[in-house]
Amino acid sequence: MEEQEEYLPPLPPEDDAVIIPEETIETPIYHKPAGINYWSQFGLLLGLIGAGVVAGSFASIIVVKAMMPHVSLFSLDKALLDPANANAMKVLQLVSTILMFFLPAFLFGLIAYKKPFPYLGFNINISWKQAGLVVLIAWMALFVGSALGDLNERIPIPKHWQDKFKKAEDEYSEQVFAIAKMDNAKDYILAVIIIALIPAIVEETFFRGMMQRFFTDWFRNPWVAIIFTSIIFSAIHMSYYGFLARAMLGVVLGLLYYYGKSIWLNILAHFLNNAVAVTALYIFSMKGKLTKDALEDHFPLWLCLIGSVTLVALLINFKKKSEAFLAEKETIKLQNEFYR
Repeated sequence: MEEQEEYLPPLPPEDDAVIIPEETIETPIYHKPAGINYWSQFGLLLGLIGAGVVAGSFASIIVVKAMMPHVSLFSLDKALLDPANANAMKVLQLVSTILMFFLPAFLFGLIAYKKPFPYLGFNINISWKQAGLVVLIAWMALFVGSALGDLNERIPIPKHWQDKFKKAEDEYSEQVFAIAKMDNAKDYILAVIIIALIPAIVEETFFRGMMQRFFTDWFRNPWVAIIFTSIIFSAIHMSYYGFLARAMLGVVLGLLYYYGKSIWLNILAHFLNNAVAVTALYIFSMKGKLTKDALEDHFPLWLCLIGSVTLVALLINFKKKSEAFLAEKETIKLQNEFYR
């Protein structure tokens, strides 16, 4: 009797060919909570944000009293600008950002959707091609941000507003100099973790993982959600002259999250953006040239224009690669379920 040849299921595609129709990938999956409408979700979101601010404020007081017992709360602003209190400032930022950003996002996902980490986008379904493109996108965004920063300064505003915004920028620079005090490589590594990595994780979880995802589900329009979230993202940094640059960065990060479907890609891009600034501060600090100019990026206009065109091209490529990768993953999943 002739032996029948064993049938084997087809192998997953080796290239980026999209097996599932592209419109399937384009259509966003809206998440409906069990028994909680969107207005109730919105109230929950606002309540958790408020609770996070209160918790962060109380925690900040505890940190100050523990690490700087001699400092009065009434003179706290001046004390935090002293480079001698740099470590206290770093711990203060670490604790306050986690409580103000990460905790509300986690609790929102837990209460409204029961599974906070999947809802917020904490999945490892990413490819090396996506990660490589994210690195290039983050780099090009620096040039575009520089051009938008220059544009922001050229927008005519009343003199008293200009003075007020300049004063706020100077105070922000003093705070950065205080927290970014780095005398050696150990200080640099610690600053990268506290100033670059942790804010990237907690801010992306809050703004993209929770806020953008919620508005995308509610508005049924990803572009509205991305732009709205980006405006809030930029405004909350309280910097007029950096508003356009941060809003642009918010849009880029929003697109990465929407098409990449993983918060880790956003964290990578945000971390690289922060890490470049921390590294520049460290280099200037070690050379004894740490001034306000060290915080400002100024590139030739032609380089910014090239960067802008390149950034758009990279985002389009990222969209295509992400759609292909997610389609391939979905195909493999369906094959495994079919032949199980």
